[in-house]
Formats: sequence, C-alpha cells, structure tokens
Amino acid sequence: MPVVCLADNDALQVPAASVIMPSYQSAGHIRLALAGLMAQETGLAYEVIVVDSSSDGADAIVRNEFPQVRLLHFAERRQVGSARNIGVQSARGEIILFLDTDTVPAPAWIDQMCRAIRERGADAAGGSISNGTPWSISGSAGFYLEFFRFLAYDGDPRPARFLMGGNSAFRREVLSGVEYMDHSTGEDMVLSSRLAREGRKLLFLPRAAVKHLNRTGFRRVVGYQVKLGRGAFLYRSADSPDQVRLLRSLPLLTFLMPLGLLPWIGYSLLRRRLADFLRFLVLAPVCLVANTGWALGFFQALRGSPVTKDLPVPADDSAQ
Repeated sequence: MPVVCLADNDALQVPAASVIMPSYQSAGHIRLALAGLMAQETGLAYEVIVVDSSSDGADAIVRNEFPQVRLLHFAERRQVGSARNIGVQSARGEIILFLDTDTVPAPAWIDQMCRAIRERGADAAGGSISNGTPWSISGSAGFYLEFFRFLAYDGDPRPARFLMGGNSAFRREVLSGVEYMDHSTGEDMVLSSRLAREGRKLLFLPRAAVKHLNRTGFRRVVGYQVKLGRGAFLYRSADSPDQVRLLRSLPLLTFLMPLGLLPWIGYSLLRRRLADFLRFLVLAPVCLVANTGWALGFFQALRGSPVTKDLPVPADDSAQ
C-alpha cells in the first residue's frame, strides 16, 4: 500500500489520522522515529506533528530533513503532557495518535491502531513495546521495569485500564474537554485511568509494536527510575487513593514495593515470552537496585516533594 503522509501545505485533504510527537532534546534519536513514520505501509492519509522545545538542534533536523512534518517549535520547555495538548489543538485527523521520539514504529503501526478505533469500536487503544537495546544490561533492566505491562506478544486485543502515552490512539471526540496534565511521567496513566473509570472502551494491542530506544548507563537508568517513581505517585493518587493513604501513614513501606514488583514482572514475562523471562532472571539483581530508585522517587513524592506537592487529583476520586 502507498505511504500517504500529508505535507503541511495539503490543506484541501483532511487526514484520517494525526500523529503527535512531543520532542525535547531528541536530536540523537528523532530521525529514527520520523523515518519509521515515513515508512508506514498504509492507504490512510495521515499527518505528523512534532511539538518541540529542544535546544539541541532537533527542530533543525525536522525542518531540514522531514519537510512534510508539521513542526511546532517553542523556545521554552514544554512538558510531555502539555506538548501533547498543543498537538491535539493543531491536529486535523479524526483519530489522534501519540508516538514518542525515542520509539520506532513497525510498518503497520498506523493501520493497526486506526483499525482498533474504526473496526473494533475502541475509544482509545494502546500498542506494545519491544526492547530496542537488548545488548545493554542497564537498558534492558530499565525496559522491563518501565514497560512490563506493555510487552509485545502474539495475541488478540484485550481490555485495558492503562495506556502508555508514547504508543496510543484516541477517537478525537474522546479527547474533547480532556487534557493531559502538565507532567512528563505518569500523565498518560492518569488520563487513561480516568477514561476507563468513565466507562470508555480501552484496548491493548499486543501486536501494534514500537521499538523503544532505552536509556543506557546505570546512573541514567536509576536516575530515570526516580523520576518514574514520582510519576507513579501521580497516577496512583488518582487511580488507587486507598493505597496511597496507607503508604502515607506508613511511608517506609514504599521501599518494600520492589520486593513485590519484581515477582509480578517475572510472572508477567513468563506468561508471554520465555526468552524475556530468562533474560529478566539474569538481570533481576540489577532490576532490584534500579527499582529501589523508583521507590525513592515515590517516597519523595509521598513526603511532599516540591515536584508533586501541588498535583491535582481528578475530581471523581475526591470522595474516595
């Protein structure tokens, strides 16, 4: 099938889908992400919108090498959630897709995501993640800790409660009056959990895969786990307020959470792919240390870190 990516000047043709990519300091990998989008095997007309606030030249790469992409560049940092909201406001498609700049979509990605919306009646859909750094110990450890819920495998779509923002699609009207929070971790889980609680139909598509180009280097991976721990506090405050209240009363329990999480990850991998399970067993000591960083981030947020002390909680949870 032909590739039908609309240029910015194709004003007379309305795209079926709009792909929105938040971009921050992404010069090292945005080429691969955009090349993957340009190589989509689809008959659908689609547009690509990059919302960039980088200072590393990522905007110049988009402007000079991918002229068919719509670039919205900002001098000041835009968090991922805000960048997605900006992209939605500029999008023309009936289906809104989100992709991160450190992912590479499979050739059928757009078709698979749009079929879930059009043919399966989903209000929103999330795809799977594959390991883009299988050679790296630190990168693979971070991959399993962050994406174990969303691993690619052969199987049918299934109902979901959480969608990963960097591989997701929404019926346009679902996003009417709903915005991502102004954060870069956890904001996707908050939004998808809210939609699930409102009765929207969310699907996980295990075959709609993107390859994730993971951070590598132990210090970088642990540092990002701390950030993810803060993001986890954000969405668990909205989705599991009773759990958060318990941890507020006994905050040191937070540091026991990795001891429960790692067996859960192992069980999830064993059900899906034996090779991933065996790799995870080898990496388990590294994962435990890195996940302790996640617990530290959650603990900081729990204790009222300035990063999260003013986070809003969705109104429909206020009575719980």
